[in-house]
Amino acid sequence: MGRKKQKSEGKLLTDLELEVMQALWDLGEGTVKDVLGKMTGRELAYTSVATVLKILENKKVVVSLKTERALLYRPLVTRDKYEKKSVQHLLGRIFRSGPSRLVMRLLDEADFSAEELRSIRSLLDERLKK
Repeated sequence: MGRKKQKSEGKLLTDLELEVMQALWDLGEGTVKDVLGKMTGRELAYTSVATVLKILENKKVVVSLKTERALLYRPLVTRDKYEKKSVQHLLGRIFRSGPSRLVMRLLDEADFSAEELRSIRSLLDERLKK
């Protein structure tokens, strides 16, 4: 018996797809050239970015609109929604014992500034009031 394939909408993005999406989220919308220009940390060919954007469109993560000169890509999935899905994935697949383990790991591993820690404390205080 084979396992059913998950819908592509439910899967996390590959590293390269996520990198392209980060650039597109930062831009709000853009052409292949715009996205490529935003991706300063990596040397990619124009055709590679175009291919990834087409894959993301097939996955229903972005939509393209034809303009006079080029295709304009817009995210269909917000950064916030994708972050939420990623955290749910981490909780469901890695931190099965609960969200407190994830928070503890973050506190142990991340280099938070004093200001960030105060902000986290403030968020926790707000949650405790509810």
